[in-house]
Amino acid sequence: MEKILKYFLTAVIMVTLSFLLSCHNGKRDISEESGDDNSLTGTDDTTAFSEIVITKEQFESSGMKVGSPMPAMFRQTVHANGYIFAAPSGWVKISTMIPGRVRQINFSVGDYVEKGQILFTLESNEIILLQMEYVEAFYQLNSLKASYERQKALSEEQIASQKDFINAESDYRSLMSKVEGLRIRLKMINIDPQKVEQGIIIPLATISSPIHGVAIKQDLVLGQFVEPQATVMELVDVDQLRLNIHVFEKDLKVMATGQQVLYYDPDDMNRIFEATLSHIGKSIDQDTRTVLCIARLIPADRSHFVNGQFVETEIITCQRESSAIPEQALIKDEDRYYVLILVGEDNTHYIFRKMPVSIGVIQQGYAEVLDKGLKKVLTEGSYNLSTQD
Repeated sequence: MEKILKYFLTAVIMVTLSFLLSCHNGKRDISEESGDDNSLTGTDDTTAFSEIVITKEQFESSGMKVGSPMPAMFRQTVHANGYIFAAPSGWVKISTMIPGRVRQINFSVGDYVEKGQILFTLESNEIILLQMEYVEAFYQLNSLKASYERQKALSEEQIASQKDFINAESDYRSLMSKVEGLRIRLKMINIDPQKVEQGIIIPLATISSPIHGVAIKQDLVLGQFVEPQATVMELVDVDQLRLNIHVFEKDLKVMATGQQVLYYDPDDMNRIFEATLSHIGKSIDQDTRTVLCIARLIPADRSHFVNGQFVETEIITCQRESSAIPEQALIKDEDRYYVLILVGEDNTHYIFRKMPVSIGVIQQGYAEVLDKGLKKVLTEGSYNLSTQD
């Protein structure tokens, strides 16, 4: 009996041990199962992998979209203020070389002027006296010329003294220089010296345009007395408008001629124009700490601007193509960015997972993605889901 009891107890113990061992082997290793998910990014940040489940009906009604990063151009730019100004050869200030009273005005502000057209006329005693002085000197010169040639011939034959010849030559060349100077002064006020030599005295001086362009200033009225050197009109050749850019000295190291410049009127930012950087200044303005740079405009764009107009500019110093997603696809949490990735679906639901993403430049509504292999990103509607997270 005692032997039988011993065998019975042994059998009970063996059965119990077998049962306990079978229960232990049947347990699931949760850490091993979840380890596959963490291996996707190699991070222990379990909060970054929170999942959001929505119905397909919600997805459609909210206008959500899923996509992959697409190639986009990203630019590094220098922002600077600029002004539209004509080149020095295309901007002229009109003044007179002789005093006089305004007799006639032919153009007003905004009028287009061809090169050589008469802008206005002056009348004065000085104009008449200049012509009289010229004609008197001109005829006197003929007399001195004859005397000079006679003294020269006598000197060569050693009949006249050398001193008489030198005096005659001096008088002749001195008056010749005076006549030439008076002739130039007459031409400067558009009076033909040949007519004056014929005894025709012209009472008016005409002031002509040295360039073709548009009158941007006109300070004349009929009967006004004009002093010499006073600026009374200004003309600008719109074909010579260019962009003057004031760049801070710290930005000069990334700039080079030939770079593309985008510029626009701050009051009309929807219209962006292009120019090409042609000159970089070599002197710093001590008041503003800026350097004057010049950009060449596209000829067809010049008609949209006026001389002296203020614009804002973006100088493109570098540009590259990179993968990008819409900026609205990003979810910012403190100093990190996240996106929602589609990880699964069934007949009625979508499953999204919140994943960290490395972002480069953000420009014009697109974000540069530095991570490789990113796909199935919720590109529209991520904000609505992030607020539910």
